[in-house]
Amino acid sequence: MRLKMLAPLSFLFTLSVLAYTAGHCSSWQVKPGSDKDPNTTEILINFLLPMRQDLLIGKVTVTPEIPLTAVSYKINWLGPTTMILKIQQAGFPQGQLLNFQISGAPSLLPFIKKSIKGEIRPPVPLKLLTAPKLENIPSRGPVPIVFNTPVDPGSMERAVVLPVPGRLQPVRFSVDGQNCVDYSRWQYVPGTPFANGQTYRIAIRPGLRAMSGTVLQTYQEITFTIAKPACVVDTSPPAGAAGVWLYRNVEFHLDREVSAASVRVTDFREEIDVPGDTEVAQRTVIFHPACAFMPGKTYRVKLLAKSKENEPLDEYEFSFTTVDMDEKIWVEVKLGERHTVTVYRGSRCIRHMVASGGRPETPTPTGVFYTQDRGYSFWSHRFQEGATYWVRLRGQLLVHSVPRDSQWKVKEEEHAKLGFPASHGCIRLDEKNAKWFFENIPRGTPVIIHDRT
Repeated sequence: MRLKMLAPLSFLFTLSVLAYTAGHCSSWQVKPGSDKDPNTTEILINFLLPMRQDLLIGKVTVTPEIPLTAVSYKINWLGPTTMILKIQQAGFPQGQLLNFQISGAPSLLPFIKKSIKGEIRPPVPLKLLTAPKLENIPSRGPVPIVFNTPVDPGSMERAVVLPVPGRLQPVRFSVDGQNCVDYSRWQYVPGTPFANGQTYRIAIRPGLRAMSGTVLQTYQEITFTIAKPACVVDTSPPAGAAGVWLYRNVEFHLDREVSAASVRVTDFREEIDVPGDTEVAQRTVIFHPACAFMPGKTYRVKLLAKSKENEPLDEYEFSFTTVDMDEKIWVEVKLGERHTVTVYRGSRCIRHMVASGGRPETPTPTGVFYTQDRGYSFWSHRFQEGATYWVRLRGQLLVHSVPRDSQWKVKEEEHAKLGFPASHGCIRLDEKNAKWFFENIPRGTPVIIHDRT
């Protein structure tokens, strides 16, 4: 009885082994003559069993050594058991290690599926892609050395002769959290900075070996010239200028394009920095002050910048002096994060007031204006509201109180918006401050309006 039971089990075990062996025993080789095109490789695969050719699509995966490389494949059948897997890679680097895998491909025998995997590196003739002459290399490097196919690191150390000691390293990068190394792209970083404007030479000896086994046959050379630092051509205002207006940008014009810059403007005597932001526009660096300069003061301006080639500019410094207002009154209107009106007598603040400028759809114009005529009140039929204590700056641009309704009551909801954009373009103050402005700011007073924060 026991022998009768063992026989079926033995048969099933043998059948399982045969099915597993049939599913996994396949062979492959690179098709002879398929290396003529460095971007295309043909692999001859023998499955040993007849296959369901129509169901093989989707069972094949090809993974390149460097992620995001465009790789495609085609299948050509030579018979029921033999196929050619034609893998085509677009772009550089050529000669990448390609992993291919066929999983669960159905055969014509029921329940038997075939799987096969392998890796190939097409033998690509090694070529140097870097131009023989390079210009405007940063003094701290790197100098790019690029080949058409990955190069053996040990061979690079032996075959590449550097002009000054430094590091020779492949490009490293990350794709979706995966760390990658591209041995076709190398960077030479000097141990100490190159001299600006000087020319250097890299020699690459014959015998440099690619990872695919091909060898560089001829001597190659790369000459490169180091970039010069950017220089300031002129400034606005000019260095040493006197009588500079109280609110204006500070500009630097350079002889070459700038990639990054910072500007610091400081009160010469009190060492107080002027708040603002720096804008880089090709060969121009612009400092936008967030407040007016004080009258009769000297300001020191310092520029730090890097050229497009990442070459640092030696710190550039100049100074200018603002116009002397004596005891004259002038006004600054800030329409930044919080809207305010500040009145100065000379360099002394005599009144600071919360205000409301125009909404985004009806912005208050910026610039320098001068107070003109004035009146105790007005009514706008268009907006069905009025206000008191108005002072004209230009046309319909006024400084006036918070608006009143048709019953001549202050609109409390508009009063609550003081400090933020709320008007149709005018400058609003509360009733008390509007009356003070009306009574104390003489005709012809300069009013500076800006929207920097």
